[in-house]
Amino acid sequence: MGIPHLRLWLCACALALVTAACTGDDPAPLRPLTPTPSHGQTSPFAPALATLSPALVSLQRHYEALSAAHDSLAPIWEGLARGDEVRCGEHLFVPDPAGIGDAEAAGHANLAALLRRAAIALTRAGQLWQAECAAARRIPPPTVIHEGLLAVRGAGDALRQAEALLTGIQ
Repeated sequence: MGIPHLRLWLCACALALVTAACTGDDPAPLRPLTPTPSHGQTSPFAPALATLSPALVSLQRHYEALSAAHDSLAPIWEGLARGDEVRCGEHLFVPDPAGIGDAEAAGHANLAALLRRAAIALTRAGQLWQAECAAARRIPPPTVIHEGLLAVRGAGDALRQAEALLTGIQ
């Protein structure tokens, strides 16, 4: 058998194997792919999202975005309170407090109010931080540090209460 005939024969065998593999009866049913969370973190609410109302899903997403913003802003203000210098970086995303409220009609007004409170506090903490980044000073005045610290701590309290409500709903 020459080389061209051998290639043709190998291709035919490969095609036969692929066809047999695709048409065979597989006793194991196909499972849908589930996305894996990034950074190895899982949300305690992620599996239940498929069964939630759209309004509650929206609140859950706001909660997750606010938690991420809090996780970024809290160390900044805690560090400044310990005497660290201002280290500016990327602009942080905080959901607009006015956009959190569509769930009131769905019976989750308390949850929406807590998330709005967290968003307002985090927006203020972010604005203070951006102002300090624009300033020429390396260490903010104690009054600014105190205000930023109170904002992130207030947001943290609201997010913990929101988490308890979300856990109770699901």
